[in-house]
Parts: sequence; C-alpha cells; structure tokens
Amino acid sequence: MIISLLLIFGIVTGYISIMAAGGGSLLLVPVVSFLVGPHLVAPILTTGNAIASPFGLYFFWPYINWKVALWLLPGIIPGAILGAYVYTQMHPLLIEFLVGLFLLSTIFQYGFGHKEKSFVMRIPYFPILGFVTTLFSSIIGAVGPVQNPFFLNYGLNKESLVATRGVSSLMMHSTKLVAYFHFGALNPELIIFGVAIGLGITSGMFIAKHYLQIISTQRFKNYTLSIMFFSGLILIFRVGAQLLETVSEYL
Repeated sequence: MIISLLLIFGIVTGYISIMAAGGGSLLLVPVVSFLVGPHLVAPILTTGNAIASPFGLYFFWPYINWKVALWLLPGIIPGAILGAYVYTQMHPLLIEFLVGLFLLSTIFQYGFGHKEKSFVMRIPYFPILGFVTTLFSSIIGAVGPVQNPFFLNYGLNKESLVATRGVSSLMMHSTKLVAYFHFGALNPELIIFGVAIGLGITSGMFIAKHYLQIISTQRFKNYTLSIMFFSGLILIFRVGAQLLETVSEYL
C-alpha cells in the first residue's frame, strides 16, 4: 500500500517538477513523513531523486547549460558530505524555517511575475549556491525550487532551466546518497521506498516533457514563482506542526 501511494505521488510531483522547474520533491515531504516517518524523509527522497535524475537529463540533454552545471559542482560535493553528517546529528527546524521564508519571498521579489530579475547573479556565485542548497537538502530531504531564483536571474528559462537544474540534481542526490550510505542512514526498506518514488517521478517527467515545450516563457515563469511560494508555505507549516508536537509532549 505504501509503495503504491509513493509511486502515485511520485508521478504527480515529477510532472510538477518539470512544469514549474522543481518543487515536486518538496511536496512529497509531508506525504513521506506521514506514510513512513519524518525522520526518514531525507534518505528516501534522496534515493528517489537519484534514480529519476538521469532520466530527466536524458529527456532534456540538448538544453543543458554546462557552464553553470560545472560551476555548481565544487560546492555540491562538500555540501552533501557535511549535510549528511549534520542530518545524523541534529533537528533541522531552523534551516527549514529560513528556507521557507526565502521561498515565500520570491513572489514579492519578482513583483508577482512582473519583474524580469530580482538581483544580479554571476557565474562565480554558483559554487556557493551549490554548497548551501546541497547542505540544506541533505538535512531537510528537499528544499524545493530554492535554486530557481538564482537560475532565473542568471538568464536561464524553460528547458534550459529544467535541464541545468537536472544536472545539479543528479550531482547533488548522487553525492548525498553515497554520504548517507557512509553514515548508515539507509537500509533496504528505505531504498525500496525510494525506488518507488523514483519510478513515479520519472513517469511524471516523461508526461510533462511535451507540455513544457508548448507553454510560453511567461507562463512557465509564473508556474515557477507559484510553486516556490507554495513550497515555502509547506516548509513553514511543517516547522509549525513539529513545534506544536514538541510542545504538546511537554504539556
């Protein structure tokens, strides 16, 4: 039953991840948390995304901006290693809250879709972006489309954004997966759950590929901003729910 539900939700989130350049995995956080347990979200989602990412690259290979992808790599590897270690040592409530606030703010930064850019993004900044986003993703399990404002401000859009983000996702989740294995955060049952999610995400991405090609750039940007806003709401709501649960235990 759990595997079937993870597969179905994986299809939905895979579709959203293409049409709005991410955010699908973050929508899976409360689902996986409810079905399996909040403390197991990070390694399960990492497994699923590591399986789905190569297929996403295959679907959008011609559109990859390799310059951006390669500049992200130096930050992704240390971010994944440090994040996987921190995941085994602490509770990530503060990080979730800060990421949630940032995602909520993006819709205002872009003037509800009317502004072309909200800040200047240059190529030397991408290693820092790779480190921070991978660190947070390793701790939380998913940080949603938190990289998207940086890609948009650099000038990537539609297929190029989805494709380049896919390279980043593959590097990020593959490194995280190795780190989780090293720190003993994965077992066969969690891997099976992750495989179910990965197969679902891959199916959803395949379905969305055709529709991405026919929507306008502005509509794509509006989808992207909307999913960033709702991803922020999800993270903040999740933090609030966990705080309430913790407080209730002491009352």
